[in-house]
Amino acid sequence: SPVFNQLKLSDFNLHSYIPEGYEMRKYGEKKKTEEPHELIGKQAPEWILPDTKEEMVSLYSLKGKVILLNFTGIGCGACQMAIPFLKELKEQYPADDFELIAIESWSGKTSSRKGYVEKKGLNYPFLGATEEVLKDYKTGRAAPWFFLLDENHIIRKIFFGYSEERTSKEIEE
Repeated sequence: SPVFNQLKLSDFNLHSYIPEGYEMRKYGEKKKTEEPHELIGKQAPEWILPDTKEEMVSLYSLKGKVILLNFTGIGCGACQMAIPFLKELKEQYPADDFELIAIESWSGKTSSRKGYVEKKGLNYPFLGATEEVLKDYKTGRAAPWFFLLDENHIIRKIFFGYSEERTSKEIEE
């Protein structure tokens, strides 16, 4: 007869099943990790990430431009609500002065990102995140996060979540 599990309850360790970098806390308990807002006024962490064609894009290569980094998730409803605003924003400002970059935080698959870009008709780069970039920007895999960087890549403002009226207005200002 088959034997499925011989692990004794006393040997079971729930924490060994939680991926590294994830935070566990009781309902209502405050976060223990650092907040991204601590990055305001600091140099944005450097990154080199793949786009949907597997070509590498670096933050350094965008020097001299104002940048809006959007940490997003393919399955995130608020992230999808922001797309019309982001597409319009990309059209509104000259490419020599402004760049909008989305960084997919939830799916590591290039094929998923590529299909999403085509389906949504995105007019801006859609890069794949690494664990390191998610840790550096302290997003905790939550989405959407928006980081506004000046021409020298100093983080000037950070926005979490998306509301058509509030967030769009705050980012434009």
